[in-house]
Amino acid sequence: MNPMQITRLTRIVCILGLLAVLGTAGAQAQNAAQQAALAKLNSAHVKAEGGPPNGVEATTVGLDRPGGLAFDSAGNLYIADTDDNLILEINLVGVISTVAGTGEQGFGGDGGPATAALLDSPVGLAVDSAGNIYIGDTHNQRVREVVVATGNIATIAGNGTTGFTGDGSTATLAELSYPTAVAVDSKDNVYIADTNNHRIREITGTIINTVAGDGEQFFSGDGGLATAAGLDAPNGVAVDTAFNLYIGDTHNQRVRMVTFSTGLISTLAGTGVKGFADGPAGSSVLARPRGVALDSSGNVYFADSDNQRIRSISGGTVATTAGNGTEGFSGDTGSSTSASLDTPRTLALFSTSIAFADTANNRVRTLTNGTLNTIGGQAPAQSEIIALGGPSSVVYGTGTLTAIFSNGTNTATGPVTFLDGLTSPAVVGTALLTGNTASLNTSLLAVGTHYIVASYAGDGNNPATVSGVYVLVVTPVQLTALANPVSLLYGQPIPTLTGTLNTVLAQDAGKVTATFATAATITSAPATYPITVSLSGSSAANYTVVLGATSGSVAIAKAPSNIALSSSSATPIFGTSLTLTATVTSTTTGTPGGTVSFYNGVTLLNTTPATVSGGVATFSLTTLPIGAQSLTAVYSGDTNFLTKTSLALPENVLPPDFTMTATPAVQTVLPLASVNYTLTLTPQNPTFVYPVGLSTSVLPTGITASFAPSSINTGAGTSTVVMTLSASGLAELRSAPLRGWPTALALLMLPLVFTRRMRQGARRLSRAGKTLLALLALVMASSLMACGGGGFFSHSTQSYTVTVTAVSGPVIHTTNVTLTVQ
Repeated sequence: MNPMQITRLTRIVCILGLLAVLGTAGAQAQNAAQQAALAKLNSAHVKAEGGPPNGVEATTVGLDRPGGLAFDSAGNLYIADTDDNLILEINLVGVISTVAGTGEQGFGGDGGPATAALLDSPVGLAVDSAGNIYIGDTHNQRVREVVVATGNIATIAGNGTTGFTGDGSTATLAELSYPTAVAVDSKDNVYIADTNNHRIREITGTIINTVAGDGEQFFSGDGGLATAAGLDAPNGVAVDTAFNLYIGDTHNQRVRMVTFSTGLISTLAGTGVKGFADGPAGSSVLARPRGVALDSSGNVYFADSDNQRIRSISGGTVATTAGNGTEGFSGDTGSSTSASLDTPRTLALFSTSIAFADTANNRVRTLTNGTLNTIGGQAPAQSEIIALGGPSSVVYGTGTLTAIFSNGTNTATGPVTFLDGLTSPAVVGTALLTGNTASLNTSLLAVGTHYIVASYAGDGNNPATVSGVYVLVVTPVQLTALANPVSLLYGQPIPTLTGTLNTVLAQDAGKVTATFATAATITSAPATYPITVSLSGSSAANYTVVLGATSGSVAIAKAPSNIALSSSSATPIFGTSLTLTATVTSTTTGTPGGTVSFYNGVTLLNTTPATVSGGVATFSLTTLPIGAQSLTAVYSGDTNFLTKTSLALPENVLPPDFTMTATPAVQTVLPLASVNYTLTLTPQNPTFVYPVGLSTSVLPTGITASFAPSSINTGAGTSTVVMTLSASGLAELRSAPLRGWPTALALLMLPLVFTRRMRQGARRLSRAGKTLLALLALVMASSLMACGGGGFFSHSTQSYTVTVTAVSGPVIHTTNVTLTVQ
């Protein structure tokens, strides 16, 4: 810890010692006071070691020379905790939190969260109607803004260099010199008390300009233009609804005003002589006036720092509002004008309350209806007339807080109102004081952190008073639930899960519902899945729930499957391809995987994946034997489905064979004639299973074949076909004797070709010629005799084997016939 933090802790320890000496108000009061002091000691230690304060009672947190103050439109008070380099907020129930700064002195963080930014001795503070906060970051020579919508901080004026430049141009490029006070008007124009430049400057949009002061450090200019006047280290600035400016002209010992409509400057109070005197404003005497503020009636209030007073200007008269002129600390809960202050620096007004920074006392104090109280910074020991006590944490539906009233020996009467909330406190209970105590039943307080204050309206002998904030944590009640077990098959939808819940508190009957759920879905694999439980309803947040040891689960088992077997033909022909199709389906939902095995009786034919076509497996074969067969398909099952065997599929494998005969087997044909053979084709089955085609082998030249009919159709029974073989006139006799036929025919025709002249010539032949002709005829006759062995009138034949082929599908049969050509 640094020396300043150690000093702060030492002061608090001294308070503890003082409490021990002065603890004469009874054991309960002494104990409560000691607990409060310990709480303050702990809070100070948290601040010293654990960072900026958040979520604790403002009067338990030490401040370090607080400067600027500002209220927002809801009445929350913002504090420039100057030497702690923080901007703090005290909400309506007295809980303090940090809104800007980390406590570390420096510059940084623009564009990011204000609570992560670095500040350097901030003094000036203002809040606009939207809740945006303007900070005079004094030693950083900047004015910065915290945007309420984002919580981010940014520089809006000043480049960080000490000096004076930039009027008429972008405000972030200008030089400032110790901006000590800021104010904002209804148009969001920002005014800066640029203290060491002895000016008041205004930011309109993004442009900066001087609106009062010529930069010369002395007093001058009343009655003239404000921009030509002399100011001396102004430490305060305020603006009214008519845009008139009010200036704490600190070292000129005056409060001055710039009239918006004319731009002229004048003195409202002070003569320029440092001292103290109330009375007519023109003859009043001030001592280093700093912060200024206005109420809704136009009355002006200012912190008269070296006079240790808060003073007002109303109707041309200056009067003291708080402070007796003695430098020190006293007067809380008493008359404000009897209190001691120490260098009050700034002030802010909200409704009928005046808040001021009692800077050297390291406190923020408020004056309401003539009574003074510390609301920020460590309050004096035993300053609370009414204090809350009880446990710091209770289980929902239980607990009590007690308000203890102590004001000397007085007994208080009347009701105590208990309020809860950070920004808009709500009444959570009322109880009458009995023996200076009143109790709050906390059983109806919802789960969470509560900020409780006790408000006492007072009676004829005792003043109205409000306790400090009591932070109470309400924890939830634990309930036990039992889920009803569920058993399902894979692919079945998850039903609405049910269960039981042990009894909620009577005050929440019908306001809490248990919902049971599981991660299992319709496609979850067979397994056991736990059931979870959650609570809903308007009071659900007040409870937690666990599942009991006997709570059920969702058990998912494999689903049965179906398998159907079909074939491409119920009567396949032996040797032809047959396709078997097995279709596997779920009895629930989903597509089965795994394999399908095909069997003929007990003989395994094939195993095929069932997933190829989404539960369909096919297998083609040509090896089934002839006759009646019994086929089955067996599904193997998979992760999600059980095994299944199909019904038997009967198959009758038909033989494709047939017989063929020809009658007669032998035929003789003469040239230019034809002969018929009858072919008889008989199927082995009642009918042909394939069409029958007929053909012959290569025929002799001149012989042709035809069939009637030309083929036999599928489905025909025993059939006859007439095969006709025809011999043309050019049919050639291929044996040697057949070559004598031309000579024989020529001799036979000789008598026919002899003409009369030839016959007449023959008559003229001599005997020798006639003899020659006879010999020639004899030779020819002999040749003719040699041709067929039968002489001239004998004949010759040639036989041929003709092969007839019948084709029916894969079966081929042949038969031979004989053709004799004569």
